[in-house]
Amino acid sequence: MTGVPSADVPSAEPLVIANEFAEVLIEKVQTRNGVRLRIRAPHAGREILLCPLELEALTRQDHDLFSRLLAD
Repeated sequence: MTGVPSADVPSAEPLVIANEFAEVLIEKVQTRNGVRLRIRAPHAGREILLCPLELEALTRQDHDLFSRLLAD
Protein backbone atom coordinates (compact mmCIF):
# COMPACT_ATOMS: atom_id res chain seq x y z
CA MET A 1 0.00 0.00 0.00
CA THR A 2 1.45 3.35 -0.92
CA GLY A 3 1.38 6.30 1.42
CA VAL A 4 1.63 4.20 4.59
CA PRO A 5 3.49 6.26 7.21
CA SER A 6 6.89 4.80 8.08
CA ALA A 7 6.16 5.55 11.75
CA ASP A 8 3.82 2.54 12.08
CA VAL A 9 4.82 0.60 15.17
CA PRO A 10 3.55 -3.00 15.45
CA SER A 11 2.41 -3.98 18.94
CA ALA A 12 3.41 -7.66 18.66
CA GLU A 13 4.34 -10.42 16.24
CA PRO A 14 1.83 -10.69 13.41
CA LEU A 15 -0.99 -13.21 13.58
CA VAL A 16 -0.83 -15.49 10.53
CA ILE A 17 -4.06 -16.90 9.11
CA ALA A 18 -3.72 -19.22 6.14
CA ASN A 19 -5.31 -22.02 4.20
CA GLU A 20 -4.61 -23.66 0.83
CA PHE A 21 -5.85 -20.54 -1.02
CA ALA A 22 -4.43 -17.55 0.86
CA GLU A 23 -2.24 -16.30 3.67
CA VAL A 24 -2.65 -13.03 5.59
CA LEU A 25 -0.65 -11.43 8.37
CA ILE A 26 -2.56 -9.29 10.86
CA GLU A 27 -0.98 -6.73 13.19
CA LYS A 28 -2.22 -3.98 15.46
CA VAL A 29 -0.10 -0.90 14.73
CA GLN A 30 0.18 2.54 16.31
CA THR A 31 0.19 5.35 13.72
CA ARG A 32 0.19 9.13 13.95
CA ASN A 33 -3.60 8.89 13.61
CA GLY A 34 -4.17 6.25 16.28
CA VAL A 35 -4.38 2.48 16.37
CA ARG A 36 -5.00 0.64 13.09
CA LEU A 37 -5.24 -2.99 12.05
CA ARG A 38 -2.75 -3.82 9.30
CA ILE A 39 -3.74 -6.74 7.09
CA ARG A 40 -1.04 -7.96 4.70
CA ALA A 41 -1.18 -10.54 1.93
CA PRO A 42 2.53 -11.22 1.34
CA HIS A 43 2.07 -13.41 -1.75
CA ALA A 44 -0.06 -10.72 -3.41
CA GLY A 45 2.22 -7.91 -2.24
CA ARG A 46 -0.76 -5.99 -0.82
CA GLU A 47 -1.66 -4.49 2.53
CA ILE A 48 -4.27 -2.22 4.06
CA LEU A 49 -4.57 -0.28 7.30
CA LEU A 50 -8.09 -0.20 8.77
CA CYS A 51 -9.29 2.17 11.49
CA PRO A 52 -11.83 1.06 14.12
CA LEU A 53 -14.71 2.65 12.20
CA GLU A 54 -13.80 0.74 9.02
CA LEU A 55 -13.54 -2.50 10.99
CA GLU A 56 -16.92 -1.90 12.59
CA ALA A 57 -18.41 -1.34 9.13
CA LEU A 58 -17.14 -4.79 8.12
CA THR A 59 -19.14 -6.37 10.93
CA ARG A 60 -22.33 -5.00 9.38
CA GLN A 61 -21.78 -6.97 6.18
CA ASP A 62 -23.01 -10.45 5.43
CA HIS A 63 -21.12 -13.26 3.74
CA ASP A 64 -22.89 -12.58 0.44
CA LEU A 65 -20.91 -9.35 0.03
CA PHE A 66 -17.61 -11.20 0.35
CA SER A 67 -18.77 -13.95 -1.98
CA ARG A 68 -19.54 -11.31 -4.62
CA LEU A 69 -16.13 -9.67 -4.10
CA LEU A 70 -14.36 -13.01 -4.56
CA ALA A 71 -16.34 -13.81 -7.70
CA ASP A 72 -14.66 -10.96 -9.60
